[in-house]
Amino acid sequence: MKITELDIKGLGGIDALRLSFSSQMNIICGPNGVGKSTILDAIAHSFAGGQSTLKRNVNAPQANVVISYMHNGESHRAEQRIVEFEPQRYDSVYNQSDSVNYLIIFKTNRVFPYVALDSISKDPDTPIHVVWESNKSGVNYGYTKNWFVNRYLYSAYPEAINEVQRANFELAKECFSALDDTFYFSKVDASSNEIMIKTPSGEIYYEYLSSGFKSCLSIMFAIIREVEFRFGKQRVPAREFGGVILIDELELHLHPIWQSRIAQVLTATFPKAQFIVTTHSPHIIQSADPDQIKVLERRDGEIKERQIPTSRYGFKNWTLDEVLTDVMGMDDTRSDTFMKLIADFESALDREDQKEAQRIFTELDLSLHPNNHTRKLLKLQLSAILDETL
Repeated sequence: MKITELDIKGLGGIDALRLSFSSQMNIICGPNGVGKSTILDAIAHSFAGGQSTLKRNVNAPQANVVISYMHNGESHRAEQRIVEFEPQRYDSVYNQSDSVNYLIIFKTNRVFPYVALDSISKDPDTPIHVVWESNKSGVNYGYTKNWFVNRYLYSAYPEAINEVQRANFELAKECFSALDDTFYFSKVDASSNEIMIKTPSGEIYYEYLSSGFKSCLSIMFAIIREVEFRFGKQRVPAREFGGVILIDELELHLHPIWQSRIAQVLTATFPKAQFIVTTHSPHIIQSADPDQIKVLERRDGEIKERQIPTSRYGFKNWTLDEVLTDVMGMDDTRSDTFMKLIADFESALDREDQKEAQRIFTELDLSLHPNNHTRKLLKLQLSAILDETL
């Protein structure tokens, strides 16, 4: 399944918005309050059932969401109408098609606490109402540890798990090293069912990994596990999953180095999936291909998609300052303090106030980055008024 177009009218803070999507990675960015999370929820609720938490725009009599998508080589539409605005009143959504299994959504809660496994249980059932709830509230990470340990224990026996389950388990082990190859799976301790990870500092418990590691692993493990649970009878390998994966705030908990890698890691691990993600990270945008970025902005009181400059190679050769200003809409990447000092320095130059200009230059000289080329320009400007007063 691949989503080709989303058409929203009167939903949340969005009056009218139409977005088209590429078949693999789609990165939605923009300032807070432009509806990035609303877009993900609108898509997810279109493949769910039961009570919808979506709300219409306060100025609209109703909201309409239309999803155009391809599934099994055919064009489809999923539509929902939202009339409720009050917090304790809900509309109903019901998508009965098998397409609900092809959508997985991750909300912003992607860290997991320590869980002791006193015993290993069988895989849970995943009837359609369970998938509906998962598609509305986000993936439940509660079964992940049990699933991994279960596969580890049974992988020792040739006939205990099928070839797809075995391939998925091997893929899960690879995920520990996906962002940093100095970390890798060590073992499952037989006496405690604990997952142990080799790190540069030594062997640690799975739950002792950093929040960034947990955020990445929770996404990758949950995709593998959800595909296995939802398509058990069809035996769909996770690498072959051709559905839609929604992720809110993809950069959550990640250092900028990992932010620059995460999109490529996900598409390499799940090459047939379509990702629609939101971000505030210039590092994620900088690593994107030309057709992957969707920029939202508030213009004339309405939320619109903004056309952005790009190049043959996307933003890979852009500086972060260029991404922040030309893509993310920042007026200036320098601090207000710096801008005020520069303005005061220029004013002192215009007045030929040698003493004040010298004072401000000294302050700038002490606060600028050691290799900042602005220092040379400021020094030349200061020298000019010093020479003129001689």
